[in-house]
Amino acid sequence: MLKTRNIFIDTETFVANNFFQNKNLSRLAEFGKMDTVNLYLTEITIKEIQSNIREELQYAQDEINRFKKNIANKGRILKNVEEYSKYISLPKLDINVDYDKINEELDKFIETGKITIIPFTTADLRDIIYRYFNREKPFGLGKKKYEFPDAIVLSAIEKWCEEYSCQIYVVSQDKDLKDYTSKNIIPIPNLRTILNKINTQFNNDRLEWINKIFLDSEEIIKEKIIEKFSFKIKDEIWYDVSIENVEVDEIKLFEPSIVQDNQDIGETIFQFDFDISFSMDVYYSDHSLSSYDKEDDKWYFPEPRTVNIALATTQTAEISIEAIYEDRLLNKNNDISIFCSYCSIPDSEKITDELDGYQLQL
Repeated sequence: MLKTRNIFIDTETFVANNFFQNKNLSRLAEFGKMDTVNLYLTEITIKEIQSNIREELQYAQDEINRFKKNIANKGRILKNVEEYSKYISLPKLDINVDYDKINEELDKFIETGKITIIPFTTADLRDIIYRYFNREKPFGLGKKKYEFPDAIVLSAIEKWCEEYSCQIYVVSQDKDLKDYTSKNIIPIPNLRTILNKINTQFNNDRLEWINKIFLDSEEIIKEKIIEKFSFKIKDEIWYDVSIENVEVDEIKLFEPSIVQDNQDIGETIFQFDFDISFSMDVYYSDHSLSSYDKEDDKWYFPEPRTVNIALATTQTAEISIEAIYEDRLLNKNNDISIFCSYCSIPDSEKITDELDGYQLQL
């Protein structure tokens, strides 16, 4: 149940959700649009988001330039193959133009969610300095560059709460913000949790019914996730390896949250983390006995290898359940559809690190 309708979204939440690619931010904005909740940012938070957008774009530009240089030297033969031409001739990334595009998404988010800007000028400078020298939260032993903006933001929020005699949720995974104690500020670790609180604000019979369907369908849900996970990890374009024969040993679901509830069409979307243990065949080229030509920048006569690797990881999934509550009340046959709309997989570093560890044991 919501303790307050006021919700502040920290910069870290935007970065963790890859800005506006993640649906949870737009889901929250819709609740702001409907006046179900009141959403807040500060001027500092907006500047931090914009700064992070520019930094991420600069990093992306560096990676694209590195890729172009490598492909121009090592993969130039592919320019003769039509299917590959679009990957080799990547469009130039214009940081200023692309920054404007993403910043427009921020403006749209602020407008759609009817977001109120809390002025940072209300922050208590005396209290901030006191906390700094006493190493009190949000100050710690971390990066001072980020601690002071956090401290100013929190102080501004505190003063705003005192002025309006209210509380506010602060959505952030930042440890210093989560550990900050206050009677006015309620820390929330992620968007998933606050969306669940909003969607389950009124604990009615329908909500109990849809949650029971989820619990009763756990084995089916696991099968759906395994199917999606296995396909996605085999279909992914990995660097220098390919994956086949994925076998899942165990899967465990954790704390499902309702992130979207479309009662009018009978669709409820659950989001949650899951632990999964699995094995897979990894095909790669072994260079240990091959020769490297520095002039050609190329390995000659690499040996193709296959190794079976076991891995355990924690990932995220979304499950959509379609069921009409009114059909149940009218004693009609209730068709229930369950499908996995999203499933994350380990990143490439996780796979290559595991492969490197295996090769060291040989």
